[in-house]
Amino acid sequence: MPPYDAFNPVMESCAVKAAMGTVGGWGMGILLGLFMGALGGEMSQNVYLMHKCGKEPPTAPILDQMRVSYRAVGKRALGMGASFATITAVFSGIECVVEKYRGKHDVVNGAVSGCAAGAALSAKSGPATACMGCVGFAAFSVAIEAVMGPH
Repeated sequence: MPPYDAFNPVMESCAVKAAMGTVGGWGMGILLGLFMGALGGEMSQNVYLMHKCGKEPPTAPILDQMRVSYRAVGKRALGMGASFATITAVFSGIECVVEKYRGKHDVVNGAVSGCAAGAALSAKSGPATACMGCVGFAAFSVAIEAVMGPH
């Protein structure tokens, strides 16, 4: 008989899985937001510099350009972190609940949780967009499950 693992019941909890997914998703979203924000300049940065300095970005003071850019990157990183945290929290929590309810691990669990995550992410834009998010994320989850195989 294997030794008793005191942490196993805690790690099998859906709340713990959702919390771990939230933290991991937030971290990955922040990193992706930093990367994506550093790649692209936004038009709002140019407008802000024109308003503050009265000059186009190439001739605006370098410290003002850096300040505006860092704020834009930080804002994008926090926004993506929040989005990824929402996606992973909903996905991992729903997948755990569905898996425990059904008693098996298969592609249906991923499709249901992908639908819930997609709908939750796009719910602010209305029911039609939430429906499209549901279908898109469910299809993506099924495709990933097909490529990665059962884990």
